[in-house]
This record gives sequence, structure tokens and C-alpha cells, in this order.
Amino acid sequence: TPTPTPTPTPTPTPTPTPTPRASPAPTVAVAPRPVAAPSRDSTVSSAAQSWYSQQPGSRYLVQVVGTRAEKNAKALVQEYGGEFRYFVKNHQGKPLYVVTYGSFASRAQAVDAVKKLPAKLQAGKPWVRSFSSVQGEIRSAQ
Repeated sequence: TPTPTPTPTPTPTPTPTPTPRASPAPTVAVAPRPVAAPSRDSTVSSAAQSWYSQQPGSRYLVQVVGTRAEKNAKALVQEYGGEFRYFVKNHQGKPLYVVTYGSFASRAQAVDAVKKLPAKLQAGKPWVRSFSSVQGEIRSAQ
């Protein structure tokens, strides 16, 4: 018959004792310095602009929303992904970031796509546009 093997008893791990510390030195607020690093945003933006210019002008898209803050446009594109993109145009002398959806062969297909957008986006009253109109706005913004 096999002899049972005794199970070793775990050795308790000693808990470290905190060492007394001197009172902390007063903190001094230092303003962050601006960093002049190349922005990935300009690359993303120019890639999107290029995508718009490569589409045939006869196709259609759905304009979902326009915003003055690029971070808002990026957040929406990131949230919905897929066929959502944005481009920059000049509106009243300031940049406007326009979020769009899709690339459709006909106006009717784009109109159907509007009906399938999430309610949150439909609430903003998206509208159908031709790529040629968007391409003209992008050219005038450069």
C-alpha cells in the first residue's frame, strides 16, 4: 500500500512594518509646458480628406452633424465606427468638422440609410448630399 505523503505547511509571510516618514515637503504647482510634437490628428484628418476626394462626385453620403470641436467629431466617428468619417470645411470663417456616413450609388439608397441610423443620430436631422458638393467644400477650406 502506498504511504501518504505529508503536505508541507505554508510558512507565514511577514508583513512589513511601515517606517516613519518625515512630513511631506510642500508641493509646488508647475504649469505644464506646451510640447511641440507632430500631431497625429492632422494625419488622420488628411487621410479622411483624401478618402472624400477619391469618391466619385456622382455618389451620395449622409451628413450627420457639424461641430466646431474636432474632438466631438472624432468621438462620434469612434463611437459608431464603420462608415462614419469627418471632414473639415470653413463656415463663417472658422473650421467646422462635418461627420458623414456612407458612400451610396444613389440618392434613394442614402435616404434609406438615414432611416436606419440610430435614433440619437436621426434626432439631429441628417441629410443627403452629393460627394461633389462635399469635395467643393473641402477644396475651398484648403
